[in-house]
Amino acid sequence: MGEGERLHASRRKRFWTIIGGLMLLGLVTGLVAGALLAVGAGQQSALSPTMAVVATIAIALTAAAVAYGSWRFFVSVDEVEVQDNLWACLIGFYAYAILFPAWWLMARIGLLPSPDQWVMYAVLMICGTAAYAYRKWQSR
Repeated sequence: MGEGERLHASRRKRFWTIIGGLMLLGLVTGLVAGALLAVGAGQQSALSPTMAVVATIAIALTAAAVAYGSWRFFVSVDEVEVQDNLWACLIGFYAYAILFPAWWLMARIGLLPSPDQWVMYAVLMICGTAAYAYRKWQSR
């Protein structure tokens, strides 16, 4: 392999390492949060005050780790990857800008229940991911 190919392979490896780390962090966080919610189903709080502090610290550390991992991702990728991510974010933002007011107005006139943030979150993630996948498909 030439120098350029080695550099490209190194960047791709770093890219997939960061993506894998973020996915693993998300998986562990989701599993722990799901387990805690299952334990506390039907209760105001399933945690003692001490465990609530520990959980708060864990949440803050997880949020910081995701922010750091995202930063590492964006400083290690090329401009094409950044553009693909920007497009995906823009599409997700527009989906929210359209979905929330429409849903809120429909709820105000009694045709729908109040907007559900988790449903909107899922729709926005799907829209953003679809936009990202479409950009990647187009550039192959």
